[in-house]
Amino acid sequence: MDETDFIRYTGTKAIRSETGVIDVKGRIRWNGRSLFAKLLLGFLVVIFISFAFNLLAYHFFYGQMRGQLIRSGTMGLSKTVDGYEKQLRQLDDLLTRYYFDNAVAALKKGSIDSDFPIVNDLAEEFKTIAGHYNLDLENVFIYFKNEGFVIDKNGFARTDDMFGKYYASREYGPAFWEKQFAEDFHLRAFPVAEFKRFRYDAAGPDGGRYFPVIVKSRIGSQFYAGALVDADRMFSGLAQTSGHAFTILGADGAPFYRTGAAGDALPKLPAGSSFVRHADSYYFYQTGPVSGLTYVSIVPYSSIAAQLSKLNALLLTLFAISVLVSVVISVLLSARFKHPVQRIVEALRQMNPAIRHRSSIAEFNVISESLEHMFRSIRRKDSLLQKYGYLDKIKSVPPIDTEAQPPAGADRPFHFVMMHIHYTREDGLAGGGDAARAANVLECVNAEWSRAFPDSVTMPIEKDRLLTIVFSDTDVSGTVAGMLDSFKAAFDRDKALYRLTIACEPRLWQPSEFTAAYESAAEMMRRRRLNDETQVIATPGAPGPIAVWTPDEERGFAAHLEAGSEAQLLALLRGAMQRLARCDAAAWQYRQFAGDLLSKLLMALMAHRIDTSLLAGARAPSPYDEIESFVSAEQYESFFERVARQAAALIREKREARDPIVDFVVRFIETHYGEDIYQDLIADRLNISTGYLRNYFKEKTGQNLSDYLNEYRIGKAKQMLEGTEDKIQDIAAKVGYQNANSFTRMFRRLTGVTPGEYRRECLVNSTE
Repeated sequence: MDETDFIRYTGTKAIRSETGVIDVKGRIRWNGRSLFAKLLLGFLVVIFISFAFNLLAYHFFYGQMRGQLIRSGTMGLSKTVDGYEKQLRQLDDLLTRYYFDNAVAALKKGSIDSDFPIVNDLAEEFKTIAGHYNLDLENVFIYFKNEGFVIDKNGFARTDDMFGKYYASREYGPAFWEKQFAEDFHLRAFPVAEFKRFRYDAAGPDGGRYFPVIVKSRIGSQFYAGALVDADRMFSGLAQTSGHAFTILGADGAPFYRTGAAGDALPKLPAGSSFVRHADSYYFYQTGPVSGLTYVSIVPYSSIAAQLSKLNALLLTLFAISVLVSVVISVLLSARFKHPVQRIVEALRQMNPAIRHRSSIAEFNVISESLEHMFRSIRRKDSLLQKYGYLDKIKSVPPIDTEAQPPAGADRPFHFVMMHIHYTREDGLAGGGDAARAANVLECVNAEWSRAFPDSVTMPIEKDRLLTIVFSDTDVSGTVAGMLDSFKAAFDRDKALYRLTIACEPRLWQPSEFTAAYESAAEMMRRRRLNDETQVIATPGAPGPIAVWTPDEERGFAAHLEAGSEAQLLALLRGAMQRLARCDAAAWQYRQFAGDLLSKLLMALMAHRIDTSLLAGARAPSPYDEIESFVSAEQYESFFERVARQAAALIREKREARDPIVDFVVRFIETHYGEDIYQDLIADRLNISTGYLRNYFKEKTGQNLSDYLNEYRIGKAKQMLEGTEDKIQDIAAKVGYQNANSFTRMFRRLTGVTPGEYRRECLVNSTE
């Protein structure tokens, strides 16, 4: 029945609605072609299909629960067993190769007293294996029967000490380990036991639960390789399920390892089956092909079944409620959906945001508000494009878009003001990002300039810089200066939060000088002095360069740093600070010198392979960040003294931390540097080969032996050139160079000047 038929039939005026046709008395007649009817029918079909599907899924899930539990338990145990067996195979391969190792063979034939380098190499290798191999190892060792000693990751130990003190166990005493030489096997893992390890640096013994693994070979019948495996750590890394009991049985059926609430007596496994149900639990069995161990995983069934039953009951209840609620919501949504859609379509057709209809449908309200925001965004776009036009004009960038142009009134004389905001660490600790803080400052500054000069433009050009352009046909530098003074008074009250630098040259710039004004203000920023106040800079130009150090002081600093001479370093730094003070250096010149100095210190530490993070300590995340917060020469001087002392101490400790071989070489060179020194001679004194000495010295010091000898000799020669009047050829002979030309070439290579030039520079500096 359409609307005409309805009016003809009732004799009353009718109106259309979401549910069909409604007469003036409010009676509703069903219209199967309406949007309401189609939506409601669609909802009901979806609800019915969902109900039928979930009902079938419930029955299927309940029937598959037991089978899934068995498959999950079998698969989890299989993965655990594969993990155990794989690690035992890896351990077998790892320990077997020591029967073919030349170092072990040489150690068998030699004496432990003379083969300590081999012992140390093996100990380091065992330590690497125990620490980095993914085998959950506590220790790796080789037991030599005839010699009666053991080599493990800690080095050399007698058998009684190894298994009676360091790794003591009631089940595995020294007699057990010696007995294994008489047993016939290749690889055997023994049950887990408690090991106590007595340490001299602790109040009492510590230890853990380990199981021994021994690998033997007829090739090495006088020794065997073994390992102690951390049983609990191995299980935690390989177990596929947590909270279930787990047991490992040996080949003889005796308990090997046990965790969780596993009983002493396990049920017998039926023939041809891999699991058995006993006492409301499932017991899954599997035997390892490598170790012969039997792995048993115990999964409780009763608690899982009870929880699933409760879950199923809850799901059915919730599903019934959801069906009822879905039907009610379907009716309501169908009735309320058609009219908002019609309003949205009408608004889009007319592109008129005034067509608003407040609705309970959030998406419709969002679309209506978005139409209003669209027009506001178009208006804001013009303002942003104008600011982009100013930036392009300031930095001489040709505009790509014709819309990104300054307004017509921009071709007028102007005053140029640049502000740099440096946020302090206290402001960072107060919370909030730099972007939010910069927005607050921009809003405040823009409001003041707009109030005094309505045609002015204030905008950010970088994350910490603001730019204000004051357009005026006449020179208003006095008014601008007064406003800058008021800015200084206002911002000085918040100097604990940030430091403000304002650059404004008191002149009226012409429209063609946008780029020149920007470059001039950027240079003026470098004139800021060391203090924590707001500074207004009106003098154009950047400060002149300052030669803080002479080339000789640069070389002296490097030499004193290399020697770890703290007093000389501090004297040079104090002189540099005095020179900066005499030259009335700007803040950026202090920062530049501090950055250069910090780079020299870090490069020196890296050359000595010292961790550079030790230079920062706990004072700041980075020394470079710390420099940015300084506002006085005293802070820089304190910082220089601290980092110089730290760097000198670290280098000095690095140079002093030498072993006996390096100490012997250094003392021999210091004592005989004036004689003919050959590497073969030093190697003979140490009873080692020349190649071994050369490689060892390079590894321990990071420097070739010949380079160290030449640097030491040239250092002594520099002292003689400074403190004596001896001839250069005599000095060359005294420091071990029989040929004066060879001495001169080496001196120039290491210092950059000849011996004569070096002596003249020293004389000139002393007269100054």
